[in-house]
Amino acid sequence: MTVNVRIAIASHLSDAQEYLELGFRKNASSEINLAKAILFKYVSTDLEVEERELNELAHEVFNRQRQITL
Repeated sequence: MTVNVRIAIASHLSDAQEYLELGFRKNASSEINLAKAILFKYVSTDLEVEERELNELAHEVFNRQRQITL
């Protein structure tokens, strides 16, 4: 399944907003960092990418974040 990069970024930023409203700052920060990673990885936000690629990137970003907080 493919996902539009722009939609993926918007989705993660929306998740970050929700986390902030609930007081989950670390989760919000992770979502923002993932949105930034997607933005930097893909030159064009008009691209359609495999969901698997985005999941792998999310795994990398979230693991990196966990290592920093430990």
